[in-house]
Amino acid sequence: MKILRRATSILGLLAALASFALAQISYKPAEVIAVTDAYRTYRVNGFVVLDVSIGADGAVSGTSVLRALGTLGSAADSSVRTWKFRPAEGPNGPLPSEMTVIFVYRPRNYGFAQAIPPEDFKPVLPEPRADSADPDYVPPGIVSVSYPKYPVNSVTAGSVIIQVTVGPAGNVEATDVLRAMGPFTALAVDAVGKWQFQAAMLRGRSVESKLAVAFLFQPPETPYHGN
Repeated sequence: MKILRRATSILGLLAALASFALAQISYKPAEVIAVTDAYRTYRVNGFVVLDVSIGADGAVSGTSVLRALGTLGSAADSSVRTWKFRPAEGPNGPLPSEMTVIFVYRPRNYGFAQAIPPEDFKPVLPEPRADSADPDYVPPGIVSVSYPKYPVNSVTAGSVIIQVTVGPAGNVEATDVLRAMGPFTALAVDAVGKWQFQAAMLRGRSVESKLAVAFLFQPPETPYHGN
């Protein structure tokens, strides 16, 4: 009988420790809840990647440029500061955190532009930073990307902004359209669904995370044939 009680006590202790461990890693990532049009006139193509620091009150406390593209980094920073965020949450409530935001300046092509793989894209794999809003948290990494196609017969410029949920395995679990723009939306969702990510880490364990991707579209140019 004593052995049974001792075994029961040990099992109870193990269950309590397991519950405590789960509570310790209970984490709900920060997310974007409102955006503004991110479009700016641009002449170069590529990616701007920002690490956005978000306070426990949901306000942007700072940004760090992980991937720059000429002067477009400042334009991306200005856009992000007009957005609204919901802070991350841990077992004890809201807490400061980091969120990755990517601006994709899609190439301007002649005619019916097709998806163009960025040959020079190098993975963006964040590392722990001493000045991070949460030094125990490492945002998700971006392993590979692709550009969306451009809608046939369209001559519009603008942006589509998508929030991506990245699972603990680095897979795309969900996409949420924050800003739609006619036929561009489906093409942007299709493109980001093909991206590959590295999972975010919290205290050495992979966790679910969210990041935002703003796709900027320019209308294709019509080649000049002359006389």
